[in-house]
Amino acid sequence: MNSVTYARSRLWTGIAGVGSVVVLAVLLLALEVPARMLEGRGGTPLADVWLLLCSAALAALLALPFDWLGGLVLPRRFGRPVAASPQFAWAWLRGVLVLSLLWTANGTLLLVAGRAGGRPAALAVFVVLALLLILFQERLARFVGGLRHSEVNARGTLGDRARDIVLLDGADPGFTGGFSGGFAGWLTPGGASLVLPQRWLRELPPRALALLIERRRQILRSGAWRRALILAVLWNALGFLLASYLPNAGVRVPSELLTTVLGFTLWTFVGLLVLPTPSRRATLCADSRAATDANTRADLTQAVRMLDRLQDDEPERSPGLESVFHPIPASANRVRALEQPRADRPVAWHLARTVLYLSYAGLSLLPRAVHCNVGRPELWIYMPADG
Repeated sequence: MNSVTYARSRLWTGIAGVGSVVVLAVLLLALEVPARMLEGRGGTPLADVWLLLCSAALAALLALPFDWLGGLVLPRRFGRPVAASPQFAWAWLRGVLVLSLLWTANGTLLLVAGRAGGRPAALAVFVVLALLLILFQERLARFVGGLRHSEVNARGTLGDRARDIVLLDGADPGFTGGFSGGFAGWLTPGGASLVLPQRWLRELPPRALALLIERRRQILRSGAWRRALILAVLWNALGFLLASYLPNAGVRVPSELLTTVLGFTLWTFVGLLVLPTPSRRATLCADSRAATDANTRADLTQAVRMLDRLQDDEPERSPGLESVFHPIPASANRVRALEQPRADRPVAWHLARTVLYLSYAGLSLLPRAVHCNVGRPELWIYMPADG
């Protein structure tokens, strides 16, 4: 019998964490716990802030065992890079504090809007909060994960390719970055910057690195990132609106909002089940458009395999396991797909995990409970991508 791998151990930790959140949300909704415990409480900004802070602290304590497993125990057991216990505790505490403050601020704004204008006003604030998450993603990643702007001279290493690149330096080898630039990136293909890990400059061969940079620029030019953002905002806004119509739910007082949050968390879970499929398809399309000949296919193959080793090192997966739990195809599946070029464009790049990130706007309890980032504060904002 094969021994359990690091990737599979992380998967089971994520399943346990997500499953616990989902079961708890169902029980709290069925037993009407927010309505019973918080009846008559809140109603003023100060009281709302206190109740939301207490709720955020409770959520963090419930997540702590899974963060401890995913961020400290499993990496140590499998010889992966991991900080010493005091450094891990500080990184976890910093990330949790920042996200708890964000959770509280978002909840307070939703309640203020809900009391002023009901569901339409709260939904409008929800969309604004999601747009702000897009606009400030790179800055938030630095606050939450302790990532630093790299002191390495990107232009000296990358030449002219560095013109639109932001390098972030951190300890987690699974960090892949993404895009930064907010609304400008929606309007013009050159309006966004590429956020890359400084580690790639050290560990990837120059040709493979150059191809990954060009691949990401193609994703930007094709509109796949912009479409993913739009679809993610719409998906989350619809879920938040539907959740606000559950029994005892609403947006006017903390008991109603927390009931809405529990329902929205279940909606986020639905996204975890149905959105990985279009995300995998977008990855394969982006790969095919980047690898146009034998040389680029070889370079991309090398890059994909190296990125897999930097992340969870699981080159092969069963089709059933991948279809449910993984929005990024296994590296072996990506390499095999390169032998059959695709003519279509990636519709919405990184959609499943973009939805997860933007669900912070609605106080979802799942964005940092999934297997790819549980216990890893550097990945709580920029979740692992496909390159």
